[in-house]
Amino acid sequence: MTKFDANEFLESVGCAHVLYFHDGSKITKDTEFGFIKKGVEKQEHCFYTTQDPEAILNQMKEFGIDTEASSKFLHLVKIPEKFEDYSKMILAKVDELPRSSQIRVVSTHYFDFNSEKRTDRMAEIEQCVEDDFHKLKGNFVCSFAVQKITNEIRGRFLNKLLDSHRAIVIQTEKGGTEVFTLP
Repeated sequence: MTKFDANEFLESVGCAHVLYFHDGSKITKDTEFGFIKKGVEKQEHCFYTTQDPEAILNQMKEFGIDTEASSKFLHLVKIPEKFEDYSKMILAKVDELPRSSQIRVVSTHYFDFNSEKRTDRMAEIEQCVEDDFHKLKGNFVCSFAVQKITNEIRGRFLNKLLDSHRAIVIQTEKGGTEVFTLP
């Protein structure tokens, strides 16, 4: 366990499937948008999943991402309101990712994870992404708001996700950033 700068870590980790737990505070968007900004500056294809693409686009502009100049490399993916529809959509989108270009993905998960059935399905999705990760050139950051995961299943959910990720970033405004790398 190391205190670390999340953006610095994401730039140094190479091609990896990263689990990002956060509190949804301002530093969350700084990390997510900083990761995307670096990617579009390098002319990498950057994907950001969100339930509200227009709001995120405006926030990215405010953050300093030149969304118009980067339009060829910046891809906002609208996710459905219902988790059940999301699970189908995310696997289809992963299949569509460019295989020859360097990519960056921030996949946000702002659903309420309040049942074992839902967390088990999310863990299955993450494992499917990991199983095909070797086909991708880049980083895939799976962003989860900790407060959306009920206390009763949080530990179980985290343990299920460990097998399908190569690193974990835990970041809160109060506690800072901790990074764990997995074998």
